[in-house]
Amino acid sequence: MISQIMKNIDRNTVIGVIITSVIASIYSYKIFGIYIFGLILVVIIRYKWDIFDAKKFNSALKNITLSVVTIFILTILGELWLQLYPHQFTGIDGVDVVGELSDYTSRGYLTEDILSKKKDVIRILTLGDSFSVYLREKKQNYNNFLQQKFIGSGKREVEIVNAGMEAMGPGYYWHIIDKYGDLFKPDLILVGFFVGNDFEEADFSVYIGNFVIEPKKLYKRYLKYDQFRHWRLYRLLKNKYTRYRDDQLKKEEAKSQPSQPVGTFSQTTFLEVEKKRSWMFDKNNWGLLNQQWRECSEIILKMKGWCDRRKITLVIAILPEQFQVDQALRDAVLTKYTHIAAENLDLSHPNNLIVNFCRTHDIHCLDLLGPFQEQGKTRRLYSVRDSHWNEAGNRLAADLIFDYLEKNQLVPPRPRQ
Repeated sequence: MISQIMKNIDRNTVIGVIITSVIASIYSYKIFGIYIFGLILVVIIRYKWDIFDAKKFNSALKNITLSVVTIFILTILGELWLQLYPHQFTGIDGVDVVGELSDYTSRGYLTEDILSKKKDVIRILTLGDSFSVYLREKKQNYNNFLQQKFIGSGKREVEIVNAGMEAMGPGYYWHIIDKYGDLFKPDLILVGFFVGNDFEEADFSVYIGNFVIEPKKLYKRYLKYDQFRHWRLYRLLKNKYTRYRDDQLKKEEAKSQPSQPVGTFSQTTFLEVEKKRSWMFDKNNWGLLNQQWRECSEIILKMKGWCDRRKITLVIAILPEQFQVDQALRDAVLTKYTHIAAENLDLSHPNNLIVNFCRTHDIHCLDLLGPFQEQGKTRRLYSVRDSHWNEAGNRLAADLIFDYLEKNQLVPPRPRQ
């Protein structure tokens, strides 16, 4: 049968089929599988029942190859454009590397003047992801409230320098400490470890606008470029579609439920986000969680070593995920996604990993989970469908951190003139 098939397929068609198969595998293994399966099915039908004309069959395959190659060339051109001119499609101007000091100054987070530390100041350098900057412009972030707590206690010499950045993780925290730590001249470093996604962000990544995220290290950035899902173009299109879809869902929800408060995300998208983050509490996934934690713990040890060599105190504050705190949200996720078994969930396990590690390596660690769970029973601590703390949540975090630092006498005394 195979020899009979090959007699009726010319050489150019075979080459075209191979090229189409390779391109299909780059876009998606599923597309590749569907293409090969469909091709085999058509060939079997053609030569078992002699339905299709051989010339038309060859012509059809060549046309498919031409279409696929054309689409692939356009895809490559789009990717090259994003590599050379990323700001054209991402809606930003001149800022494409998160975490550099020039990026801070352009966004207004910090100024170069912050590197000139006064002699009589005790400086706390805080690092974190979006939790460290959310509501910052309203001065309702926990770093703002922590600064107010020190001023209110009479310790005006304590200065909070917030070097946090949204959508970052431990890899970024270490990048700032290693590259700029000596310039900041901190007396204490406070790292906010967010349970929701910091376990997955041991590598330092950068953002291109608000849509494209990729590893900062070049070899990791292009290591998986044999798959389209790792290209900038794919991530750009995916994220733009995701935001468009969520906007449409929010409009539909506003029409059907006008009394419901408007949140950052639609209810559908928000539950999807929380479902994805709930994996680490499932006992069946602890093998993967332990693997990711090992990578994060190595970074924390680097921070600890850096601080020890300079006699600087390192404090890890564990920031809880809303899924751990909000019973109503947890019930909504479990109701919609029935494959998640409540009896397999241990909400404190990820936090215990961090606490036990810090205890073993003599690192100061504050777990906010217990107080947030207790306070969350009677009041809202998170913004509406957002997963970040509202003003009350930020105030509670600041109170807990301030009390922990004072109780353990971690803030050094005012330097002598």
